[in-house]
Amino acid sequence: MYAAIRAEVNGWARSLKRWRRPRWLLLVMVLALPLIGLLRQWLCYIEVEGEISALSSAQLLLVGEARVRLNEVVITNQPTSAREARRYLQAQLLGQSVRCRGCRRGESAVISGWCELPDGTRVGRLLVEAGFARDCPAASGGQHAAFEAAAAESIPLPDRCRPWMRRGPRPPIR
Repeated sequence: MYAAIRAEVNGWARSLKRWRRPRWLLLVMVLALPLIGLLRQWLCYIEVEGEISALSSAQLLLVGEARVRLNEVVITNQPTSAREARRYLQAQLLGQSVRCRGCRRGESAVISGWCELPDGTRVGRLLVEAGFARDCPAASGGQHAAFEAAAAESIPLPDRCRPWMRRGPRPPIR
């Protein structure tokens, strides 16, 4: 009787040993996933400094030779308000020096990120304070939410701005 129990226990122990072998591989994979995400974010990180020479739209700036898209805010889809926002930014920023940081995805020529003035004020915050844009919490970490004007509440947030629906690496927030 003891031999039957011992055989059953040994058989069960052998099956455990079979499953124990690849555990280290599973552990390495689980630990490597966040590391791969950080590495991906680090590899695509770009910093550009220069003067704003043109504004294609309120969200797309030309800094020196580089095009930078402000991903920390959402501009309204209404053409008249978008034009007003562009004119406002032209009056505020044209010819000023800025430092932009972000990520260039794939073969795109546009850097997706944020820009800040020499005093540390972000360009997205200027748009949010003026009521032309709404904070995108997934990209900015909610930094501009306190400065949102009442008029900006009508601007709908796209899926990329909802933190629970965002995909891909997020640029570091300062």
